[in-house]
Amino acid sequence: MEYVCKVGTPTGEVLEQTFTAPDETALRAELEQKGYYLFSIRRALGLQGFQIRRSRVPQDMLMLFGQELAALLKAGLPLLQSLDVMLERQQHPVFRRSLATIREKVKSGTALSEAFRAEGELYPAILSASILAGERSGNLETMLRRFAQYMRLNLSLKKKAISASVYPAVLMLLMLGLVFILVVQVIPQFQDFYADFNVELPFITRFLMGFSSAVRANLLWVALGAIAAGAGVVSLLRRPGAGVQVDRLLLRVPYLGHLMRMYATSQLARTLSSLLAGGLPLINAMDVAANSIGNRAMAAAISKATPLIREGKSLTTALESTGMLENLALEMIKVGEQTGALSDMLTAIADFYDEEMDGRLATVLALVEPILLVVMAVVVAGMLLAFYLPLFEAISAIQSR
Repeated sequence: MEYVCKVGTPTGEVLEQTFTAPDETALRAELEQKGYYLFSIRRALGLQGFQIRRSRVPQDMLMLFGQELAALLKAGLPLLQSLDVMLERQQHPVFRRSLATIREKVKSGTALSEAFRAEGELYPAILSASILAGERSGNLETMLRRFAQYMRLNLSLKKKAISASVYPAVLMLLMLGLVFILVVQVIPQFQDFYADFNVELPFITRFLMGFSSAVRANLLWVALGAIAAGAGVVSLLRRPGAGVQVDRLLLRVPYLGHLMRMYATSQLARTLSSLLAGGLPLINAMDVAANSIGNRAMAAAISKATPLIREGKSLTTALESTGMLENLALEMIKVGEQTGALSDMLTAIADFYDEEMDGRLATVLALVEPILLVVMAVVVAGMLLAFYLPLFEAISAIQSR
């Protein structure tokens, strides 16, 4: 259970923090042992009694956090004092409350990596893993900078993918909006106009009129049906294993699936490279890397490769058994293992796939825009022509008399 508590710290500060405990009694006992004075306590509940899931800290804030904390540590400030500085400047409410909790845990003797790991899904696993690698190697500042660089590159890729999809999405929405206006507003006016004509209308015109009448007569049911269908899809996607199945299907989509595979491979390679360079064992790095992959089907496959490494198999053999990576990536990983430069080779793989995705996204965008414009023009012009055609035929018949 999660509880939101207003507490007074031993240093005299009054903070509102979120704690996790089996029940309220256990939480009160835990707070008393830590020397906190409890002012108020309440369960983190939704409107209908369901527990609220805390939103994750935004990636851009984590990137800045890594950069700034590394700079403070390089300047010679102790870790606890650096966290105090970061806490004073933090404005994001969720991040601020979490940092306050982490700061208190570090003050009580908990390792920084363990304090971040205890926050659960609030932070990506690579953050606590990077900090752990820095703590073990005695170079926390360098690992924080590596983490910030990782987040910067990851954000850059996501922004490029989003910017490439915005314009086609806007065009699709415009086309659907125009079709809706034609069906609901424009076609009924033509229907009234042609009612006085004693002529047989073309099939496409009669079909569109019938479709428009059906939609207008059942507009409420159409809207409710669309909402129900959307809710049903969301419910299905939330079922255990459904996300993996959907992502596996997406990987099989021509061209788009290849782009998604390249992006997931880049994420895997960059995460492994960052953690291995910090001195984290391969097994631990693989567990973190699997959780960092956005495609759930590929993440599940990579997770199954970890036991093979525990059995003594090479990274190349383990990843090849998943059937998810291309031969180029596997060959480069094999060379990295043989030469002892695995971290550098993984970085090269990530950079290569990032460049490939940039070029392919630009190509897709260049092709999708004109295709959507043509489809939009054909659909709208076709609907309008279907209703002006009888009028043109009537005018031609009158002129021929």
